[in-house]
Amino acid sequence: MTADEPAQEFGLAEGFGADLESEPADERVYRVALQLYEPTGVSAIAERASCAPDTARRHLERLADIGVVEPVSESPLTYARNESYFEWRLRNRLEALSRDELGDALAELTDRETEFRERFDAASPTAVDAFDHADYDNIETVWLALSEWHTLRARIDRLEAVRRDRGSDSSVEENAA
Repeated sequence: MTADEPAQEFGLAEGFGADLESEPADERVYRVALQLYEPTGVSAIAERASCAPDTARRHLERLADIGVVEPVSESPLTYARNESYFEWRLRNRLEALSRDELGDALAELTDRETEFRERFDAASPTAVDAFDHADYDNIETVWLALSEWHTLRARIDRLEAVRRDRGSDSSVEENAA
């Protein structure tokens, strides 16, 4: 895993560059649904997915049934991503890592976090005032770095949770034997 490959790291954005027009309607609606960070109406989703609103509604209902999206309002009917589903999906992918892969990923991420701590002389990104580290011309660069640090911290937390879960699972297995 490298900083240059965040989307590839967990495979959540595979194929977004492909032309949606060549995909079947259910796949187009699914790929649009993956990007619904704000509540969005069925008509807008249908337009983005290049399908009829009834088609989009049918596929959105199926996606809601399996937890990918959740209805936000009924009149008008709007949907948004179910972040819990994506967190679960991500955790499942991380749990597939071997113990060595998990250790390597944690080591790489903690090394990167150490670089941020040294760069900003702080224990966490929330302890940093971006204006203290930038002049007018590069404040956005500092904000981007702090955002990356937040993301890095979230990845470390997820990997640590998987590692802890494995530790508790192995102790349960050992006690059962």
